[in-house]
Amino acid sequence: MPEIVDTIVAPITAAGQGERAAVRLSGPRARAIVQRVLTCAGLPEPGRRADASWQLEPGAAIPLWVLAWRAPRSLTGEDVVEIHLRGWAPLVTELVRRLVSAGARPAERGEFTRRALALGRIDLVQALAVGRLAAARDVEQAQAAAGDLVAGLETRHAHLRDAILDALALIEAHVDFEEEDTEAVTRSALRRALERARDAARTLLAACGAVAPTDGETDVALLGPPNAGKSQLFLALCPGARTTVSPVAGTTRDMLEARVESGGRRYRVLDGPGVGDPVGDGPRPDDEGASTLDRRAADAFAASVPRHAVVLLVEDVTAPLTAEQRARLVACVPGRPLLAVRNKCDLLADGTAGEAARNRTDGRTPAVSALPGDLAVSALAGEGLDPLWAAVAAAAPVPRAPDLATESEREAVGQAVERLSEALDPGGDPDAALPVVAVSLRDALALLDDSRAVAPDVHDEILERIFATFCVGK
Repeated sequence: MPEIVDTIVAPITAAGQGERAAVRLSGPRARAIVQRVLTCAGLPEPGRRADASWQLEPGAAIPLWVLAWRAPRSLTGEDVVEIHLRGWAPLVTELVRRLVSAGARPAERGEFTRRALALGRIDLVQALAVGRLAAARDVEQAQAAAGDLVAGLETRHAHLRDAILDALALIEAHVDFEEEDTEAVTRSALRRALERARDAARTLLAACGAVAPTDGETDVALLGPPNAGKSQLFLALCPGARTTVSPVAGTTRDMLEARVESGGRRYRVLDGPGVGDPVGDGPRPDDEGASTLDRRAADAFAASVPRHAVVLLVEDVTAPLTAEQRARLVACVPGRPLLAVRNKCDLLADGTAGEAARNRTDGRTPAVSALPGDLAVSALAGEGLDPLWAAVAAAAPVPRAPDLATESEREAVGQAVERLSEALDPGGDPDAALPVVAVSLRDALALLDDSRAVAPDVHDEILERIFATFCVGK
């Protein structure tokens, strides 16, 4: 990047009236420009505040606070000065004008963050987090962006790399020097190192795998057999949505979509054809052509469920799904967060539906819930919707950093997680698994280093850790 020679200035607080406002300068002449415009005994040391004044006009001095940081230990990596004053918009505008007249240049949109990235103060994930924090629509999005701002991709990589090196040092000391005096390599120490590497790898995979929706919405998909009451639940969740509800199984063939806001968060709710056999004693289509069309529509809907959607697995409480039926439905949407929703709970009030469910004679065994939630609702009566929305918000993927990892890197880290889990399996032979684990960890480490365009000598790093920790062959 070309050397930065100019100094930029801009307000860093929201426009309009307020209790306080702040103006920031960044660049090699920031300190000199401020001292030309303001009257102060001297700029303060980092972490301290200095009082200053600004002669708005003869006889009218405006009291100010000034904070200053020296390069490279600053927000942007340059000399930075901030001026804090009363939040009156015309006053802020005039101060910026005078600082520009003294030699500063008005900053472009995002230029402070761009300089911080160029000078290595933040990484790309943190730079993107600044923009997401400014555009956050709710508390969850702001918290997620703030988390990425504090710990960017580089931090996650460094943490995983350190954990892998520690685990490799222990593995190789245990395997290669087992005849030597290495009492320090205990099984418990080895297990702790493997667990730390596995947890760090899982954290990185989760961070790279969950991507914030570009439109700020969370997708919610209703999945279940025909006649489970999905369309009625769709209407209950999205009041005003235009659709029809019929007791005839297979009525819905196209995907329905509606947008709704709940708890300060925006959702896109998707409904589609029932998947599987109709439940209960509802009508079933006899036309073979219609049945084929129903199956195709159901398959198309299941395949179109977005990757990061929260899936509501809807079943009729009067006709519970069997374990086999539920497993088939779950297999249609692998990798999505799932919530079990038992609809039509209003029919259980007089016990008739419960008795009917117990007296089923088709030979199928009611399923035991194996999913989170197991939420009882009545779409018709509007019961249980608030707990359902709360569960959806809790299950929804928190918007994280964009997926900046390469496919090969994710595959290698995923393989490392698998190998580490095998080595930690209490029923297996850890000593037999350790050489395979070591190879997987070296592969993951190589791909991590390639993704960051660094080429350290991993062999020397491992040896340094071994000899720094153990006294081998004394």
